[in-house]
Amino acid sequence: MRVNFKRSAQTDVNMKKKQRRTLQSTLNTIGILMFIGILIRWWTVPFAVSKDLRIYYNQGFQMTLNERKEFLAFVLCAASVYFSLVNVYFLGKTGRRLVYTVLVLFAVFSLYMMLTLLAVATH
Repeated sequence: MRVNFKRSAQTDVNMKKKQRRTLQSTLNTIGILMFIGILIRWWTVPFAVSKDLRIYYNQGFQMTLNERKEFLAFVLCAASVYFSLVNVYFLGKTGRRLVYTVLVLFAVFSLYMMLTLLAVATH
């Protein structure tokens, strides 16, 4: 009785590559939809709900030109970081380590900023 182990091993490797591509494309698609949703906020912010649950347009909530530029810069920077991290993650073991390191640094920086803002707000 002969068993062909090479063929099954190749199939496993091909399936893992296919799953990686599928996960990567899924994360990229989710990112596209997420950032399109954030950009839609540009037009939906001026709408508010009154006490009697009617939707009305509030001119006071409209973003100024400077606020729009800042909002667009934030969204573009956040999108570039997200897509960079997603695509670097799938480059291999080194890419994963780099992504995890960046995420830990983001977490530490966020905690530091939270504590700093808390200290400033309480004084």
